[in-house]
Amino acid sequence: MTTDRDTMIIVEKLRPATTIDAHWPASARKAALERLLIATAAEPPEAPQRSRRRRVVLTAALTAGLVVSGASVAAAGGLLPESFTKPLSFWATETGGVVDVQTARRVAQAPGPDGTVLTIWSAKSQGGTTCIAPMFEPPGDLDRPAPTSFTLAGGQCADGDQGKESFSSIGGSADGQGIHTMWTAAGNAVRAELRLPDGTVRSAVRAEELFFFWYLANESVDPPVLVGYSAAGVVMAERSLPNLKTLGRPSAGG
Repeated sequence: MTTDRDTMIIVEKLRPATTIDAHWPASARKAALERLLIATAAEPPEAPQRSRRRRVVLTAALTAGLVVSGASVAAAGGLLPESFTKPLSFWATETGGVVDVQTARRVAQAPGPDGTVLTIWSAKSQGGTTCIAPMFEPPGDLDRPAPTSFTLAGGQCADGDQGKESFSSIGGSADGQGIHTMWTAAGNAVRAELRLPDGTVRSAVRAEELFFFWYLANESVDPPVLVGYSAAGVVMAERSLPNLKTLGRPSAGG
């Protein structure tokens, strides 16, 4: 095997000094340098041709993944459809536009009538105005996308505290079947339950310093009673609930 002696000398001089020389015999070092020169002089192997079709398939798959991810980000970012935000446009009307309907989020839910759930949607302004909207919709996780089918059950916007005294204010709505969806100030009560005339007890759901609940009003029986409790289980407040239809108006506020 023939090597270029001058090239060998250059490689020797370029090699940095190292303490390993004492443990690396000259014959072994010379052989390694010869192999290095031969490998350097050889032509590099030609890279194999890649299938263009495979690259296109991978690009298409990546693009499809980005589209799906983009859709998920949009849903998580709260891009609510107009079919949902339009019924809540009263938030902007009542607050002079300081509450953005697009920031609405589902903050609580509880069982509703006929297999639905009562959900509470809310949004806040930077100045502290809070708007709420209870509605009935199909069940699911709390952070699921906005429903395509729902029944809005009123709502309101208020500045600051909803009231320090439990049940000091009350609002609500009634539908054509007599189902009342109500909300009242939680005050210092941490939980509340609805006692119905037939002996049924149903928990109210708390959100945004309010208790939310629903019942079927019936003027032929005693009205339901809402009872609020402290953390220790002490009764903090009681209130008989109205039948809005007999009051001659579709909603009532405190």
